Amino acid sequence: MSTQPTKTLETFDNPRPERDYTIRIHTPEFTCLCPKTGQPEASRTSPPSI
Repeated sequence: MSTQPTKTLETFDNPRPERDYTIRIHTPEFTCLCPKTGQPEASRTSPPSI
């Protein structure tokens, strides 16, 4: 697994294209790299209430 940033977005075929999907990602905090400086950033997030 590379630690270098990439602009490649991997995709794959949907095995059930007739089915609708809802994807929810729940995470209290995350880390990422600033796209401008390349420096690490951390944050906390709250998903909207549904």
